[in-house]
Amino acid sequence: MYRLILVSLLLTILYYLLRQMFRAFKTPLQDGQQSPSTQRPDDEQDQMIEDPVCHIFVPRRIALIESIGGREYCFCSKECAGRFRNEHPI
Repeated sequence: MYRLILVSLLLTILYYLLRQMFRAFKTPLQDGQQSPSTQRPDDEQDQMIEDPVCHIFVPRRIALIESIGGREYCFCSKECAGRFRNEHPI
């Protein structure tokens, strides 16, 4: 008799675990967030980037993007970009 109760308890637990797992795949993320694979290009442009010189965060869409030494850097202004180039010669 106790075997039947144990098996039914284990099956019930397995059912609830599987149900939670499949719900996670179906439900959208909370608070209007999107998963990284479904990000729109606009969302990527609104990403905040830190200036490596003055450490100010600016949106990627208005940042000054320069490739220095084969690497891409984002700056808040031309002055910061020039200062970075002077401090880090190629």
